[in-house]
Amino acid sequence: MKLIKIALAALTATAVAAPAMALNIEWHGDLNNRFSYSTQADTSVRTSKDSEKYVSLGGQLYSLGAINLPDTKKNSKDSDFFGEIKYRMSLNVSDDDKKVKGVVGFEFGSAKFGESERMPFGGDQNIFELMWAYTDIELPFDPASRLIVGLQPVGYNPLLWSDNAGGVKWVRKDGPWAYSLGWFRDDVAKGKGTGGDKKTEYDNAYAGDLTYTFSNGNSLNTFVVYLESRNETLVDDIKQGGTILSSGPSITNVQDQQVWLGLSGKGKWQGINGQFTGMYLTGELKALDQKFDREAYLFHGQLDYKLNNTTFTLGGLYASGDKNDNDGKLKNFDVIDISTSMIGSVIIFDNFADDNSLSQAPYLFDKGYALLYAGARHDLTEKAWLWGRYLWHNTAEKLAGEDEVGHEFVVGAGYQIMKGLTAEINAGYLLAGDLWKSLGTDGDGDDVFRTDARIRFVF
Repeated sequence: MKLIKIALAALTATAVAAPAMALNIEWHGDLNNRFSYSTQADTSVRTSKDSEKYVSLGGQLYSLGAINLPDTKKNSKDSDFFGEIKYRMSLNVSDDDKKVKGVVGFEFGSAKFGESERMPFGGDQNIFELMWAYTDIELPFDPASRLIVGLQPVGYNPLLWSDNAGGVKWVRKDGPWAYSLGWFRDDVAKGKGTGGDKKTEYDNAYAGDLTYTFSNGNSLNTFVVYLESRNETLVDDIKQGGTILSSGPSITNVQDQQVWLGLSGKGKWQGINGQFTGMYLTGELKALDQKFDREAYLFHGQLDYKLNNTTFTLGGLYASGDKNDNDGKLKNFDVIDISTSMIGSVIIFDNFADDNSLSQAPYLFDKGYALLYAGARHDLTEKAWLWGRYLWHNTAEKLAGEDEVGHEFVVGAGYQIMKGLTAEINAGYLLAGDLWKSLGTDGDGDDVFRTDARIRFVF
């Protein structure tokens, strides 16, 4: 409560001073209210996370945290229903000429109704996250350049790094060319903090990109990201449904260097919109007094064709996996921090992009992913729409001797109640494949149904 009072006092003081200081003040929000039902609560726990690292060393799968296998067998206690909020707000302050801008943003959630530490009766507890805190400055000696300092949206390829990080980024736009260079420090995902007086207490990332926009609006973007991680600890604890299946000694003082080289593009040709991303991951991981080379890649492409009020979509994604656990090479693709909501999956990737999908990243453990999808969206009016999608889920390499996760069928509808306020509902059914079945009790996993609804106010 004290924190909220301080924030309101600061906002009031700034608003009073604004006329004398000739400042522009904007208050933005994204208030997301969601309700969900699933026949299997296990699918609401993220199995593979982008904040983890999955590698097979000496025939054993390791991760930064415990490896959670879902129990895909339905039982009487599996169904689940929840309500949830994720509220994001930001304060943007800039001068009249936009030469300097300061942004502070925060988030409440994701918090489910009734969670004892987040949203109990009374609502006097919650999860508060500082999301943005940065200053965006136009360089006086080069008006085409800007320097962004602080906790900021990173803004690189959404299938590699789409979240926020603390650091410094230089961006410049010159005609059809745009480019950037950035340095960032790791977040607290691995419990090491955001810095310190020892190099083992943080990771560093260095990034750069170059974009060319053609006269017709089509564009190409190439990028490179280098991430060095020090003093990591890998464990091989494997859990299923809260039960520890296996546990062995941890590997400490793991050093990892990862380099992503990528090319992406988007364009429009006579009613067809297309986009693609190709990335190659190289680098080296040092563990167990050995060096393991990284050789991995990811491809994603999507075509959208609009015919009258209907848009048809065809897409695919392939992230390489590690087939041989003993060849001294790590061939599984890894990401930094992403959202996979663009794929449109309800069961596996969580189309509404909160924190409850089976897989947060485009892979299952170190076995990669192979996905094909197709669908259509029909606009009934300017404010109402229907859509559907089919997705064929597989791993790139076999897990437990199988690679087919299953066939997912999704339908959805949405309505814009008023400007900024929308209501949506979707439902997905996963027809279990052999891999999904093999993860169930006694190798007998079941199909999954899930539906999500949300009311979202964006201003």
